[in-house]
Amino acid sequence: MQTHPNTTVSTSLTQLEILGFDRVGFVEEVTRFISDYGKIVSVRFEADGVRSQGLVKVRLENTERLGSLLVHLKAITGLVKVKQLV
Repeated sequence: MQTHPNTTVSTSLTQLEILGFDRVGFVEEVTRFISDYGKIVSVRFEADGVRSQGLVKVRLENTERLGSLLVHLKAITGLVKVKQLV
C-alpha cells in the first residue's frame, strides 16, 4: 500500500481466540486467511489430538474488515469458534 506524506494510516491491533478440531493443516489455513486481512503479529496454538486452541494477534489497517474476516474464518473446516478478545 502506498501512502502520501501527509496521509496517516490508522491500524488496530486485534486479538482473536480460535477453537477448532485438531487436523493437519488447520493452523496453516487459519493463519493464511488472517494474513489476507492484516499483518499477523503473533500466533500461539496448542493441540491435543482432538482440539486445537489458539490466540492470534493481527494488525488490521482497516477495522471495518474485521467482520468480514470473522465470517470467512467460520467457513474453515473444523473451526468451532472464533471471537475477538477485548
